[in-house]
Amino acid sequence: MAELDGPQIGTSANNFFQSDRDIAIQERRATKQQNKDGDPIECTSKVLCMILPEKIDDLDYVYIGESGFIAKKINLSTKKTVKVFKGHTGPITCLGLWYKDGIEYLITGSWDKTLKKWDSKTKESLCTFSSHTDFVKSLTISHKTSTLFSGSSDKHIRSWNLLTGEPLKVFKRHTRGIEDLTFDEGETFLFSASSDGLVIKWNPLSGECLQIFEGHLTSVYALKIFEEEMWTASADMTVKRWDLYTGKSDMSLEHPDFVKCLAIRGPYVITGSRDESIRVFDIGSGKLIKVIDGHFDEVSCTATREKKLYTGSLDCTLRTWSLTDITSQEPQPKQTVQEETSSSMLTEEEERELEELMEAEDM
Repeated sequence: MAELDGPQIGTSANNFFQSDRDIAIQERRATKQQNKDGDPIECTSKVLCMILPEKIDDLDYVYIGESGFIAKKINLSTKKTVKVFKGHTGPITCLGLWYKDGIEYLITGSWDKTLKKWDSKTKESLCTFSSHTDFVKSLTISHKTSTLFSGSSDKHIRSWNLLTGEPLKVFKRHTRGIEDLTFDEGETFLFSASSDGLVIKWNPLSGECLQIFEGHLTSVYALKIFEEEMWTASADMTVKRWDLYTGKSDMSLEHPDFVKCLAIRGPYVITGSRDESIRVFDIGSGKLIKVIDGHFDEVSCTATREKKLYTGSLDCTLRTWSLTDITSQEPQPKQTVQEETSSSMLTEEEERELEELMEAEDM
């Protein structure tokens, strides 16, 4: 039989309309799914975001946001879900915790274009913030001023009074969606990362654009402030370190695929990528220390506490890793791009189409 050129189409009843490459990816992921690395906690849908509580009696818990329109509080020791927050009509993409008068409030942002404030103890939805005109993708909180800041695919950042729910200001400068928001350690300046490839430093009270950080070639998905430095993760397959005063990048850590999230812990920067891997780099030398391959889909979020690393993924699992173990290994060889990885990014139109498909599945 003559050899055929190009991708082949599966011929079994279960594989119609799938290429051999697609089938190989599914089989590889099915095999990888059986691994128990990171002591996985199985979730009901894709894990999109997470946040660790600050209260002493809640240190063994984590909040996660899922693609299935819900947020959860999970006991990390028992792996049991202890609370479920329902009310959004789209995937929950970002989380925040606000503490006032001894009460903990959970803040959630969603593709349904709204944010909600919940009493984390009673699960009661107390307030809905609804001025955005497109997906809410990021949020951060000023505890000094009790102000919520949210970023959206509508290209705008909005601020809200957390006590009254009143909208305050609209921050306009980015030309595409706002992927991440954070404050410096003193909550003096607000920083935003966007799919327009820029990071902007703002006066959070006046809304004035103070500084623009340029250097990434495309979407910036995540940013962290650590002491006098800023770290950013991008779809250009790099993580960059920036001097907050000069606005210049002095380190670039290369990856084989989009970098979706990052965490800073001591002398290490830890990244999560679309290629399913977690990477640990030594900040001082920039060397790759360890590659962790426990997940079998995109790593969407990371968080650290004491000697633990927590990672969430589109594979519907939450995993826990010992920082002592993963930072005590020999440097790893440079990674190459996995064959099945696509080089395209979702446009705003594609995101809307995905939302419609998800809604259709629930009908």
